[in-house]
Amino acid sequence: MDANPLIPTAFDVAVSVVWLIVCAYAVVAFISVVRDRRVVGIRFLLWFLVIALVPVIGPTAWFVLRRREAESVARPPAG
Repeated sequence: MDANPLIPTAFDVAVSVVWLIVCAYAVVAFISVVRDRRVVGIRFLLWFLVIALVPVIGPTAWFVLRRREAESVARPPAG
């Protein structure tokens, strides 16, 4: 099989590496959602769909919002 003359090999390798990193990031986010006992029912389904359908933004949103929620639970209310 001949290489595609329109796409250099280095570009093809770079795209493949980025794709693998994005897939690994999504898998880590999926595992995190499954292990979080606070996410049940419809919230679980919605997070699963967001992570699956919005590749980079979905997992990033999960990790950011999960951290904020954990910080708010750990910190007593001021006043």
